[in-house]
Amino acid sequence: MSSLKTVSKRGIAVLLVLAFLFSASITSFATNGFRYVHDPRDNAKAMADIVEDEAAIYGFRPSETGSLKMYADADWSDPAVVAQGRADRIAYHESIRSMYVMLQDMQAQGKSTEEIARAVSNRRNEIRLEAYANDPEGLAELKERNLEKYGHEEGPLPEELYEKYGSWERVMEKSFSTNSGMDACLGLYDDYYFLYVALGDVPADVTITLPQTVTCSYKRTVPVLPTIETNAVNYTVTYEVDDPKIASVDESGMVTGLRLGKTAVRCVVTDASGTRHVSAPCRVLVQSRLCQWFNQFIMFLKHLFK
Repeated sequence: MSSLKTVSKRGIAVLLVLAFLFSASITSFATNGFRYVHDPRDNAKAMADIVEDEAAIYGFRPSETGSLKMYADADWSDPAVVAQGRADRIAYHESIRSMYVMLQDMQAQGKSTEEIARAVSNRRNEIRLEAYANDPEGLAELKERNLEKYGHEEGPLPEELYEKYGSWERVMEKSFSTNSGMDACLGLYDDYYFLYVALGDVPADVTITLPQTVTCSYKRTVPVLPTIETNAVNYTVTYEVDDPKIASVDESGMVTGLRLGKTAVRCVVTDASGTRHVSAPCRVLVQSRLCQWFNQFIMFLKHLFK
């Protein structure tokens, strides 16, 4: 089985901006019998910080051991407490919009990826600190955690993030991440699900449709073009062929017959989480031109006399 060169859909940063700006507005939920459309239990990153709790307004509360442990003692069954936390969380998400504006402005100015990554990661640190403007005790705890984890109160420096993630593109991408566990505790998981998909926290929904069969002549090329339906905003498309001695397929889905016979081609979509979504096979028949012409003639006669 052969795998061809990867082709990116579009740059993650631009698509995140579009996804954020055109995402649905915040939805109000009833607390009785509340259920998410997208199950937080399927998100390992979220579940590392939260636990299920039937008494909690939205069915989840912070765990005593995760990164949200400082919130574990709150009464997550109290509607007033959760409503205030939800309002604060929405305000926090809204504050991140300034980062998207910053990104767009810097792109328009022709700034480099490194310059943008440094700016948005520093702004993210500022937003985290600003979120505690009315909570001196919480701010002190945050600074203490930052000091213990990073060696400075303001949070991770761009250089440290680069060392951790390996590229400025990934630093920029991670600057827009959100704690999906906290969103789940506050009834916001569905509203920001598109971000978890874009950042690779959860697999995307992908449907790939290929033609059932294509026929090509020896040393001739035909397209095998997929129809892809997905909620992913950043993904790659590759193609694989079962028997590379019978036919080859390039990065754009063009199939070339190499030997008379039968094989199959599949389209593979890899989303930001690294999950591979593989299409059903498209059968490839490599025939001689005479045989192909004869088959076309028979089909013509059937159509003529039906």
